[in-house]
Amino acid sequence: MTTLRWLRRPGVWAVTSALLLGGFAFAGSSAAETGDASTQPAAVRIARAPGDDNSCDPLATVAPSTSDGGLDVQRIIARGKLVAGIDTNSYLWGFRDPNSGGIQGFDIDLVHALAGAILGDPNKVTLLAVPTDQRIPALQSGLVDVVVRTFTHNCAREKQVSFSSDYFETGQQILVPKDSKVTGLNASIKGQRICTAKGSTAEGLLQTSAYKSQEVAVENQLDCLVLMQLGQVDATITDGALAAGLNAQDKSLRIVPGTLDTEYYAVAVKLGSRDLVARINAVLQSYIADGDWQRSYGQWIKPITGQNSAPPAAHYTG
Repeated sequence: MTTLRWLRRPGVWAVTSALLLGGFAFAGSSAAETGDASTQPAAVRIARAPGDDNSCDPLATVAPSTSDGGLDVQRIIARGKLVAGIDTNSYLWGFRDPNSGGIQGFDIDLVHALAGAILGDPNKVTLLAVPTDQRIPALQSGLVDVVVRTFTHNCAREKQVSFSSDYFETGQQILVPKDSKVTGLNASIKGQRICTAKGSTAEGLLQTSAYKSQEVAVENQLDCLVLMQLGQVDATITDGALAAGLNAQDKSLRIVPGTLDTEYYAVAVKLGSRDLVARINAVLQSYIADGDWQRSYGQWIKPITGQNSAPPAAHYTG
């Protein structure tokens, strides 16, 4: 396995025990709508990701295929490596183990499964760390074959890249210090310094909010954790799945109960790479059916959330 660095960034990496603090919840779970509505301002919840539209079904994708004959798949086979855009700053999802130095996490497990199916060896991968706002450019330029990086699949992005079937459901949540008065995406964020990752759906959500706050945009979600620890921002908006990872690293923080929207993660490829999408969908289908998805979830995510989960059902369109 080869690991390349798109961007080296200084920062604090304080991985603590896998302990959930606050009110983390997956979108649609029974824990997602907690809190006393009589004592807290109502939070705004949107139906779709900010900046998105209603022009597609975000669960729709091409039918799976085990064929390796497509041009995009053949290009990977000829190279002998799957080049994947990943995150190395998201605890549980894609991060560097401080002891072994290896890259691991829920998304990384999926990258290895893709390589194993397409190339016959799960370690025939080149991992390229890409910032949040460089995921799409990395695909458009051909720098990477796939992006497996907590990448929200929505209709607006479908105009720029192609997506596999969705493999994870989540929603935006707010991470704050324990003594924070922020109760949601409502009047309580007025004047607050809110951290988001550039190019993320959280950034779009904050920018379209009616409640005026001070946006602090960073390259990666981990930067938000560092800024919160330094007292330079008051809150972070990010996917609930990522918020859980940040929260597990700092017990002085909590997650505001409730999700702000519903989002789905998918593997992204260059726009129009239909054969590669179909091949990835076949891998995902087997990955889920064989129990590998649940095993990975049980290793990385469930110990933090304490919740059972399953991938969303795909809508195959042929």
